[in-house]
Amino acid sequence: MPVTLQDDGLTKHIVRTHPNGKPYVVMYTVGTNNERVREELYYDNGKLDYVGNYKNGQEHGDWIYYWQNGNVKSFEHYERGLEEGVAYDYNEKGVKIKEYHYRKGVLLRQVDLTSNSKN
Repeated sequence: MPVTLQDDGLTKHIVRTHPNGKPYVVMYTVGTNNERVREELYYDNGKLDYVGNYKNGQEHGDWIYYWQNGNVKSFEHYERGLEEGVAYDYNEKGVKIKEYHYRKGVLLRQVDLTSNSKN
């Protein structure tokens, strides 16, 4: 059963927990219609797996994924449900290894930063 906590106009819903009782899926909503505005997933050790934002039911804003060691794994930006701008992948040490260039959800270019080759 979900646990709901209210804070700063947002309602936090712990939708699912790991077998150890720690949160697994956490959703944040706003307003009387419970519009989803943020989503967080956690590893069973309590560290953040990813966090992302929504607007009008679509991915919107920054989505950040993490390695279990806490370093950023990837970064994406969305506008109205479509990837926009430059997204990045990182290795477990936090070093940027790839970048992806998007416009309105279309991948325009991919760059492997480990070898400076462009795709």
